[in-house]
Amino acid sequence: GDRAVLRAWLHHLAGALPVLVFVTLVAEMPLWLYLAGVSYPAMSLLMLRTFAEHRAHERAEARSIIVEFCPLFSLLFLNNNLHVVHHAYPRTPWYRLPALYRAARDDWQRRNGGYVYATYFELARHFLFKVKEPVVHPIRHRQDRDPRDAAKAAS
Repeated sequence: GDRAVLRAWLHHLAGALPVLVFVTLVAEMPLWLYLAGVSYPAMSLLMLRTFAEHRAHERAEARSIIVEFCPLFSLLFLNNNLHVVHHAYPRTPWYRLPALYRAARDDWQRRNGGYVYATYFELARHFLFKVKEPVVHPIRHRQDRDPRDAAKAAS
């Protein structure tokens, strides 16, 4: 019943429909092959990026990652491996982010609270088989703040 969610889904469908029409009718690719062979790997790469680029932290600047060396992913993710720089200068073209980072490397690392990895392999070594940070359900979080909500949920 949330109109904002409905609007987001309608925008998503409006964008997905032309892609699906092109893939199935113009490119003549079976839909199952597109979903299994293209969409799933693409979403997997997207999840890698989104998993890495933010963390929970009190200071906003310390929430965004720096992954220093990743030639393939730097190109694929348009230098979002320098995510704190992107947040500081969101209108800067992606290809200028590395120069901004190199010009003040120590400052960027201080600003983001040391949320720095040498490579995505290092990140995977740390978190491939363990939780990066706990995910607290929003309702649970509210209950922790307001005892009246906890009492309502218990009844």
